[in-house]
Amino acid sequence: MDKSASVVLLDDGELDRVRVILERLGADFALCRRPESLSDLPVARDLLITSGRRALELGARKPAEDGDPDPLWLCVHGQDFGELRNQLRDLGVHYLVHSAVDQETLRLLVGMLLHDRDERRTRVRLPLGGECHVRVGRKTISAKLLELSSSAARFRVSAPLEAGDWISLDLPDELRGAALDALSGHVTRSDREKGPKGGAVWSVAVDLDPLVPDAHGELEAILSGSHPATRISALNEPSRRAAPRERRRTERRAYRRRVAALTSDADAPHVVLGHDLSADGIRIARQPGVRVGQRLALGLYGAAGGAPLVVEAEVVRDHGARGFGLEFRGVRPEQRKNLEELVATLAPLESLGADAATGRGLVVSEVLETRALTPRTLARAKSQKA
Repeated sequence: MDKSASVVLLDDGELDRVRVILERLGADFALCRRPESLSDLPVARDLLITSGRRALELGARKPAEDGDPDPLWLCVHGQDFGELRNQLRDLGVHYLVHSAVDQETLRLLVGMLLHDRDERRTRVRLPLGGECHVRVGRKTISAKLLELSSSAARFRVSAPLEAGDWISLDLPDELRGAALDALSGHVTRSDREKGPKGGAVWSVAVDLDPLVPDAHGELEAILSGSHPATRISALNEPSRRAAPRERRRTERRAYRRRVAALTSDADAPHVVLGHDLSADGIRIARQPGVRVGQRLALGLYGAAGGAPLVVEAEVVRDHGARGFGLEFRGVRPEQRKNLEELVATLAPLESLGADAATGRGLVVSEVLETRALTPRTLARAKSQKA
């Protein structure tokens, strides 16, 4: 048996459904079924998955060598009660999964833990898998709640929603509390996918509106593993990997609002979400057709309206689910001054409260894909919103 593997699966045969998921994901994993000695287990580099019995037998694990963080530890168990959660939390287990959770939600969790293993800067979003309802205008539609975090949600519906739509999401019955029974926010993406039964469905991402303190506390209980009804419970914060300190020449400012994106192969604008802006660049939500190395013409609109500030930018980073990072290119001194004035109107990244919710500091950007920017191209970018 190899001395290490990306994933180590330790059970007595009851977690075969997890083995199937790992195989379909193409993960590098070691299957340790009914081992005679736990002392000879291979080292899990990224993810350790155990049954409840084996987790308790394994006990508190030794810290990783050479300052590296421990692998994430996922425990799948058929019983879930407060005392067990506390035991597993003390042992260092990161996630407790009830064995009754559906296969899709379990696959989503395992895939996210493997995908995000090199970026443990915040708590991983929590897959839930509950049935819920979404209200859009006067319509109420059935949905499946796929993922939830303190600032965003993702659900699946049978019909597309428009980016920018305001929605209200009723939580599954088992997760509702005295102060929190629904969440609201704006749609940032609506992607068509193949559904579990073969038909077309839409995966909808939403940026959530701020909550009052009592409701925020109940949401944190769901996300932190203290809510008794969650089938996936976060018990411990993942340890952070050491990362090089990011050097920023200018301060980033936050906005979570619509960004109209116009590409060269479509006359109608697409709507994406801008996440943060500085005088050096911008980060936008993922958009089909955008790739690292592309040059874009950006028309940035401030809260006061008026003519756009048109600048050239290059896609320099792919942040996965967090979108794309763009750096401005060839910025003239006058443009730089205007950029700095625009950034100054936005809220700091750490403050996404009432001002962001009311629309102050709104920046709308029209994006035009270009191979070679010309005065005519830039004029077209300006005229689209004129």
